[in-house]
Parts: sequence; C-alpha cells; structure tokens
Amino acid sequence: MNTVIKLTSNEDEEQVSAFLLTNETSLLYHSVRYKKLLEKYLKCKSYYYIALNSEDEIVGYLPLMIHFNAIYGNIANSLPFYGSNGSVVLKKNIDDELKQIVTNELFNTALQTIEQNNCVATTFITNPLDSYANDWMKVNFNADFLDSRIGQITHLPENTVIAEDELLKMFDDPRPRNIRKAMKSGVTCYRSNSLEDMQFLYQVHYDNISAINGVPKEESFFKLIPDCFDENDYKIYIAEKDGKKIAALLLFYFNKTVEYYTPAVVEEYRNLQPSSLLIFQAMKDAINMGYKNWNWGGTWLTQSGVYDFKKKWAAVDYPYYYHTKIYNKEILSLSKKILLNNYPNFFVVSFNQLKK
Repeated sequence: MNTVIKLTSNEDEEQVSAFLLTNETSLLYHSVRYKKLLEKYLKCKSYYYIALNSEDEIVGYLPLMIHFNAIYGNIANSLPFYGSNGSVVLKKNIDDELKQIVTNELFNTALQTIEQNNCVATTFITNPLDSYANDWMKVNFNADFLDSRIGQITHLPENTVIAEDELLKMFDDPRPRNIRKAMKSGVTCYRSNSLEDMQFLYQVHYDNISAINGVPKEESFFKLIPDCFDENDYKIYIAEKDGKKIAALLLFYFNKTVEYYTPAVVEEYRNLQPSSLLIFQAMKDAINMGYKNWNWGGTWLTQSGVYDFKKKWAAVDYPYYYHTKIYNKEILSLSKKILLNNYPNFFVVSFNQLKK
C-alpha cells in the first residue's frame, strides 16, 4: 500500500483533530491546540507529519518540535515541555504490515528533518498507552540513551451513575479518609474557567514549587491557555474553606483521557486535604462526561513518594521511555546549567550522562 508523508498545515487541522479522536490512545499532547500552545509559549518551530493513504485518509501522525540555538546547536523533541508525550499515532485497527510501513516512513522523514536542521540531539518520548510505539522505538530507533518513566493511569468506571461509596472503594487508604476529612472540615469545591481562578492557581503553584526549590511553570504559560483552548478543553477546580480559596487543580480533557496537570494548595490548609476532595470531585465529573482514563503523568523510578501517592488512587503502571540520539557528542561536555539556560523546556539528555 502506497503512503504519502506530508508536513501538516493549517488546512489539515480539522482532519488531524478528527483522526486523533479515532484512536483512544492519543493524548492531549498530540492535539492541534496543544501544538499551538507550545508554538506560542516556546517560540520553537514545529514539524508535524501525517501519512496519507491512496484515498487521502490519515493513517499515521508524528509531531516534532525544534529549538534553534546558534551557539551549541539545535535540539529536537517529540515533544518538549515537562516531558510531553509525543511519538507516533497510528490509525486504529490497521494491520501489522501497514503499521510497520507507516511508522518507518514517518520516522525516516522526521529524522531527515532533524539532520537537515543540524540538530545535535533528539529525544522521542513515547506514549504510555501505546505499547506498539514503545516496542517499535526500542527495536528500530537505536537510541544512544534510554530513560525510563512510569506512566500512572487510573481507569475510570463506565457507570455514569456510580455512587460515591463505590468510587471510594476503588482507592487505597488513606485516600478515602483524606476525602472524608476534607468534607467534614467544611471544604467545598467548584469548577471554573475564570481568569481570576487561573491567576490563583498560578500563584499558589509558584509558591508550592518555589518552596521546594523547584522550577515552577511561568505565569505566561497559564495566560496562554484560554487563548489556545476552548472552555471544554480544560477546567480549574477550586477548593474553598469559609469562602476562602485554599487549593486549585488544573485539568485538561482530550479524547478519552483527563490530564492531571497542575495541583496547588495553600500550605497552611494542606492538613485539611483539599486536594484529595478536588481530585475526587473531578473524577466523578469526568465519569459523568464519559472519560475513561485519568492520566497522572510520568514518575521517575526514584520518586517513591510521588509514585505511592498516585498508586493509592487506583493507578495502573504504564512504563514509557525517553529515546535520545546524540549527533554531536560535544553536547555531553556542557554543564547542566548551560543546557537549562540554552534549551529551556526542551530535553537534551539525562544530566547523569554529562561529563561535567
């Protein structure tokens, strides 16, 4: 079967969006709207490819973004920004032979683009829900470095009228206890898309991450969300106590999956467990809206505390990988600080592989 590989344009957006919804493994990160968000925020160049069959139907899709740096060389990611999952999306139920052909052609085209743009390194981050892409990359990509992550996903019940007690039984202690404590403490919650609540989320997120010497997402990122997404694509859940906002949670919705994206809690109210109530309420709403997966995102193998937190929400493990190829080994001689300063929000290589 002959296929044609094409670089996507604005005219293809509707067809691409419809194609992604035909495969339940596609995630927010593959979406056209997330592409626009990254383009605006990262100021990088995107190369998103589609494979078309003889009837001009999309049978495969591969996103790629390149950060251009005149000093140390260019970096390609599929995809950048806090480990966004990329890699290939294939038409559902195509046969194994066509899968292989389409995947080969998409990656060969992407690798040509990477080489033509003189990239010194590239990383493809696979999709935890797509075992085929994970396996194909291991066999065919020949990465110089392979980094593991644990994707954790809670599979939501299909019953749209599930009782609260039934949902609580899915979770391990102390999650049910945490939820009930928040309720008994008078914590209430609501969902919103207001700019005021987005600002509250950002400020508390900034305070939380700064307190542990982490790198918070920038305010400009949060301000771009209403410009790039429709209101149904995201929700901010807010917890209140006696009329005061004490916690927030940003979620994205795409295809059949809810993305647990940014939690935030005012430190002095953490012991009331408002975040647990927000998650519980958001899960109930997601079930009623017909979503199947709650994606907690990736966890490093060393993050036992984070892993256990997610696991107690009935999360199932889905390993996935960062496949990194180095084209110029001089990049390994740079320091962590130089990489972070010159390639913000792009993955270059695991810092433990650097010579410095």
